[in-house]
Amino acid sequence: MTTPEARPFTRQGADRRMAMLMLHGFTSTPQSVRHVALAVHAGSGITVDAPLLAGHGTTPEDLATTGHRDWLASAETAFERLSADHDHIVVGGLSLGGTIALNIAARHAGRVAGVAVINASTGLYPPEAVAPLFDREGSAMLPGIGSEIADFTQREICYDRIPAATLRERIVLTGATAALLPRITCPILIMQSRVDGVVAPENAHRIAQTVGSDDIHTIWLAASRHVATLDHDRDRITSHLIMFLKTV
Repeated sequence: MTTPEARPFTRQGADRRMAMLMLHGFTSTPQSVRHVALAVHAGSGITVDAPLLAGHGTTPEDLATTGHRDWLASAETAFERLSADHDHIVVGGLSLGGTIALNIAARHAGRVAGVAVINASTGLYPPEAVAPLFDREGSAMLPGIGSEIADFTQREICYDRIPAATLRERIVLTGATAALLPRITCPILIMQSRVDGVVAPENAHRIAQTVGSDDIHTIWLAASRHVATLDHDRDRITSHLIMFLKTV
């Protein structure tokens, strides 16, 4: 995936006090959050950083060599880089990127000013999605889950195949992050599509009911499906992020 839109990017803000880390989802690239991240930068003046998670942006075979520790390391490297130059860091992300943002906010509670997630998974999967992962004779590659978008003019740059082993890694990460949710005490913005074929909307309820924060904002997206940052609600997401940044 050599297209420029799929590459990681940083935009330095005029106000160096605050920065936002924006993380893409599983099998995707920074292209999926690019529109929203750049609009937040333009509308708020803060620094935004969208790294590329390990194993992403190349081939499914490269993804197969990675796991949840590698994805977390990619995000935390960017988090540390932002922390070195900015006083306040907001972590955010789409789908598994949102899960990683929650994980960072839970494990670095005193260093995260706020967390904002869009269609983030906390491990609520239907049985039929999990059972095949334990089939010893199952395929090493499974069909992709990307580009679930209601707006037919938009397309997500993502893998069309998923290594089965990395789906198991995803389940470990989402389940462990769910157990860490009570440690999140910073302000949190939860945005969830009402119709989502990848992450069950019940995940939004779980996050809101489990986090330790008393500053919780939940927004329901009626016009978008899973990749809401590329969908009809993308500008609405931007507006809510900018308002959230002002509160933290």
